[in-house]
Amino acid sequence: MEFPKELEKFREKLESTYKPCNEIKFVPCETKPWESKIGGCPYLEKAEDYPKDENGNPMFFMAQINLEEMPKLPDFPEKGILQFYVVDDEVYGLEDDCKVIYIENYSKDESRLLKENPFESTNEYPPFEKSGKAVFTQRQDMISPECNGFDEILALADDDEEEEKLWNLCGTLGSKTGGYPYFVQNPPEFYENGMAEILLLQIDTDDGKDSCEIMFGDCGNCQFMISKEDLLNKNFSNVYYDWACG
Repeated sequence: MEFPKELEKFREKLESTYKPCNEIKFVPCETKPWESKIGGCPYLEKAEDYPKDENGNPMFFMAQINLEEMPKLPDFPEKGILQFYVVDDEVYGLEDDCKVIYIENYSKDESRLLKENPFESTNEYPPFEKSGKAVFTQRQDMISPECNGFDEILALADDDEEEEKLWNLCGTLGSKTGGYPYFVQNPPEFYENGMAEILLLQIDTDDGKDSCEIMFGDCGNCQFMISKEDLLNKNFSNVYYDWACG
């Protein structure tokens, strides 16, 4: 990427933080049951298998990633489907556990699969207005100001002006898999304590033209994160979820 001339002295340090990520653009359209998407109908053979929360209520289907449709990322499985569910309430399950389901082997026989989501959310203000397909573009992600290690780089700045330019350069906005999370407010405890360091999925506000009209509160975003050990073991029972807005 291009560095501002006045920040050239930080290039080596910042390039050493690069991680590959897959930027996601959610495009409103109909999707197949097995495709990567936001909202819509998850990959599901039976309505009775739809995930429920601790109180027995159907959860909210947030998104689905078909790992074969996106460019490969370190430590991620190379095949299968990841589904992301949260408790269906007015705060999008913020105070509850999420559920991430990994389907390693799946069918493309549509006669065996549901074509419509068997659960309709009653939330008056859902985090997105339209369902759509995920389109991936791989890029190198640079450390964000909220992430562990950024303060060491910031300490090299000579003045407030350089600090401000570093903050502007290192923002890692956008929906994506992999790379660095961007926390709108303070990093959640699970990240600061090192319980989950790998970004499975970040969904960011996008209410532009031809978008799925994604909006978490006031221009916020959400993260689903996991430990490296659990990811390598394909254990998605310990995924952490958080969202915040400005």
